[in-house]
Amino acid sequence: MGGLAVCHGVHGTNGEPGCVRYCAGFSLPSESGDGATTSWSKEILTAVDPVNRSLRYAIVDSNIGFESYSSTVKIVPDNNGGGGCAIEWWFEVDPVEGWRLEDLVKKYESGLQLMAKKMEDSFEVSEL
Repeated sequence: MGGLAVCHGVHGTNGEPGCVRYCAGFSLPSESGDGATTSWSKEILTAVDPVNRSLRYAIVDSNIGFESYSSTVKIVPDNNGGGGCAIEWWFEVDPVEGWRLEDLVKKYESGLQLMAKKMEDSFEVSEL
């Protein structure tokens, strides 16, 4: 998410299938409703496809409550003819106890908007 304070490799070679990273830092509502808990997860890179410019990863351990989660990120050409691109991201997840799907999607939308803004800002700085 856009608010990750920590994200680093813990196993394998970064960018190669089988590598594992540890991510922590965004807050989730606590089950008791009395504050927030800092979440963490360990994610394994399950596939890299340089030809189709995509990667796939899965959460293998976390305190988020996901029993089954996988995600795919793909870079696709922008159809505006300007030589740009778009990033497609989708996920598959089994229902999480205590969460509504709408809340989960809203959390990810917020995080993705923050990441997109950071990417845009970094492009503006590098163009100066």
